[in-house]
Amino acid sequence: MAYVAQTAATIRGFVRDITDLDTADLPDSLLNMYIRDGYYRILDLEKRWKFLEETFTFSTVVDQRAYTVANFTADPIREVISIVDNTDIGTRLDMVGHDMAEETYVGTYDISGNPLFYSVWDSQIHLYPKPNSVRTLTCRGYREPTDWFTTLGNVDASKNLHLPLVYYACSRIYQRLEDTGMSAEYKRAFDEGVALARNAEIKPVSHAHLILAHGQTRGRPTFKGWMQQLGRTLGN
Repeated sequence: MAYVAQTAATIRGFVRDITDLDTADLPDSLLNMYIRDGYYRILDLEKRWKFLEETFTFSTVVDQRAYTVANFTADPIREVISIVDNTDIGTRLDMVGHDMAEETYVGTYDISGNPLFYSVWDSQIHLYPKPNSVRTLTCRGYREPTDWFTTLGNVDASKNLHLPLVYYACSRIYQRLEDTGMSAEYKRAFDEGVALARNAEIKPVSHAHLILAHGQTRGRPTFKGWMQQLGRTLGN
């Protein structure tokens, strides 16, 4: 049987059915806060939930280093984890620390070329070296969750994480009513439901992945290797 998606309204309905409290006893504003609190706790368990995955592409501009992420996707992006240059033979860019990159690509050493590295700073992707031609880059990352309370849509999470929000809200309500026993039971149900859903999210698919060179492409340029090469050629 397929999982059923829930909205803020259906979750509130389940909570009121369990606790037998109407809006006079428990206003929606307080109940919404409990549900949001449970949702935020779920988000804080993992930085890389599958339901927040996002892919977008953009084209570079000659001699332009910084690119604002918001210009390429409607969803706010929390972090970028991979950039692939699809132009010509293609390559995957390595992520480096922004301070290290700006210290290296400075002055006469800041020349254009095929981007090999990137950093993320101030919601912008910075490419090193600056591109010397128009190139198409594909980015993977994780977006910020939507405000599904305001949009009246489904909970922005995997469907198996929806019902645990009911149990969390009930736990907080019984805590407010000073019924510590019931509060603990529903908190336990929330923790168990989230743990099961989390395990299902991170569980590998049934078929095995093909490993190529231990997960790394051989012969690719690295930032460390580039620095070593730079040191050898400084005197030339």
